[in-house]
Amino acid sequence: MKNKIIEKLAGNVLLKLTALLIAFLIWLLVTNTENPVSTELYTNVPITIVNQDSIADIGKVVEAEGSGTVTVRVTERRSIRDRLKNSDFYVEADMENINEMNSVPLTVICSNPAVSWDEIQIWPSSLKVTLEDKVEQQFAITVSTIGDSSGYEVGATEIAQGKNIYLAGPRSIMQIIDKVVAQVPASGLKNDVTKTVTLKVYDKNGSELNENQLNSLEFKDSNGAVITNREVQVSLKMWRIANDVKLQVDTTGTPAFGYRVSAINTIPATISLAGTEKALEALGSVLDLSEAISVAGVKESFSQEIDLTATVALLPELKLINGSDPIVTVEIQVEKNGDTSVSVPIGEVEFLNQPRNMSLVFTPAEKLTIPVHALSQDAAELASGELKVRVDLSPCSEEGTHELVAEVELPEGYELASEVTLTVASAKQMTSSETISAG
Repeated sequence: MKNKIIEKLAGNVLLKLTALLIAFLIWLLVTNTENPVSTELYTNVPITIVNQDSIADIGKVVEAEGSGTVTVRVTERRSIRDRLKNSDFYVEADMENINEMNSVPLTVICSNPAVSWDEIQIWPSSLKVTLEDKVEQQFAITVSTIGDSSGYEVGATEIAQGKNIYLAGPRSIMQIIDKVVAQVPASGLKNDVTKTVTLKVYDKNGSELNENQLNSLEFKDSNGAVITNREVQVSLKMWRIANDVKLQVDTTGTPAFGYRVSAINTIPATISLAGTEKALEALGSVLDLSEAISVAGVKESFSQEIDLTATVALLPELKLINGSDPIVTVEIQVEKNGDTSVSVPIGEVEFLNQPRNMSLVFTPAEKLTIPVHALSQDAAELASGELKVRVDLSPCSEEGTHELVAEVELPEGYELASEVTLTVASAKQMTSSETISAG
C-alpha cells in the first residue's frame, strides 16, 4: 500500500514541473504588468558636505563647484518608486576622502529600506571642489519687515545676537557679499513680539546667495559664538500710526515794506507718523517743523521744499511711516498790505452774450479768485456776494480756446489788484439731425 502511494506521488513529475513553471510565468507576467520594474530620475537632490574641519585645519575652506545637487537614478518596481521623493535620498561628500584632483566621491543612502544600494545611481558621482583661503569680515545686520498691520507699524527692532555679525568663508564669496538681512514677517501685528528668522545674504548685484554658497560660510555673533542654522531672534516693537498730523511752519525776517505774509500752506496738508502711545500723546495733532523759512525782503509769493527727516529725528519714539516721502512743499503767500483774495463761485458769475449751439468748458471750473486791494487799512473784509463779476462770451461763438478778461465791480474803497481771466474752450454742439446723419 505504501509503495503504491509513493508511486502515485512520484508519477507525472514532468507534468507537475511544467504546471509549476507555467504558474510562475503567469505570476511573473501579472507582476510585470501591474507592478513593472523601470527607472525614474529624482533631480536636484542636495549634497551634504561633512568633515570640513579636516580642511579648516590647514587654513583653507571648501568652495563646491556646480549647483551643489545631483540627479538620483532608481531602478525599482512601480509600487516602490511611487512612494519615493527627493527627501528620501541623502547624498554625502566626505572631505576626508578628497583626492589630489580636488574631487570628493559621493555616497547616497535611501531612507526607504526597500531600495538597496545596487538599485541607485547618482550623477555626477563626485563633487568637484576648490580650496580657498579663509577670510573673515564683520557685517551689520539689516532688519526688514514684510506684511502690513492695519493701524500699526514696526517702530523699533532689536537682535538678540547683536546688530553685528561675523562671516567667514572662501575669499571669492566674501568679496561679493554686500549685506546680511533679517527679514521678519509682521502681518497683522499690533503688540510687541520676538521672532526667530533665518538670515539672508545678498551679493553686490542684489541677488541672494544660493544654498551651496551659504553652506561654505560660518556665521558668528559679535562675541564669536556660532549662530546655528543662520537663525537669529529679532524683537519687534509695534508703534501706532497717527494720521492727519498737521504741519506748523514758522518764518523768520520781515517782508519788504508794504508787503505781508497772508497765508502759509503745505503740500501735503497733513502727514502720518508712527510712535509709541506716550510720544503720540505728547505730540498732539501738530508737528512743528524745526526749520524756519526766511521771508526777509520778499515781495511775491514763493514755495520751498523742506525735508522732515531732521525734524522727526529730534522727536524720540516717533518716525515717518514706511514708504512716505519726507519732502513737503511749503507755499508762502505774500501780498501787499491791504490786498486780499475773494473766491467767487462760477455759478455767481454773470455771463453775457452766450452763444447758441456751442458747448463751453470753463477753467477754473469751480470758482474765480479775485485779487483785491483795500484803499484804506481799516477796510472791512469782503465777501463774494459784494462783488459783481461779468464775462463776455461773444468770442466763444467760434470754436477754440479763449482767454477772456472778467469785468469786476467792487464796493467803494477797493480796487482790483490784478487782471482776472477765465479760460473757455468752445466746441460746436451736434444737432439731433446731425447726430442721426452721423449714426
